[in-house]
Amino acid sequence: VPPPPPAAANAHNENALHLIRAMITAADADGLIDAEEREGILARAREAGLDAESVQALDVEIRAPMNLKQLVARTPENLRDETYAAALIAITSDSPEERDFLDQLASALKLDASARQEIHQQVGMA
Repeated sequence: VPPPPPAAANAHNENALHLIRAMITAADADGLIDAEEREGILARAREAGLDAESVQALDVEIRAPMNLKQLVARTPENLRDETYAAALIAITSDSPEERDFLDQLASALKLDASARQEIHQQVGMA
């Protein structure tokens, strides 16, 4: 039996999974995760180094995404900015539902206007 993975690697994986779940929740803000959004999310999961089993589990989650309240409840304090950034990257905020989702997420994560603006600039969506 191999030794358990180091805690740091496990924490990194958990953080990556959380951020990808944020992308899934955001992509579902308009009530539909289309094929392009689905492929983009799964590609990012693979790029983050998640194994095939984790990617497959995320594909299942795409079919039944968590809601905003669940996402916020599972967001650790130290991942608030990254969670918002992941959601922002996942959607184009081209619909009222998506803009509303980002507003609600920022509010629930206690991100003020300047923090949001900084995140938008960091991801090139100012």
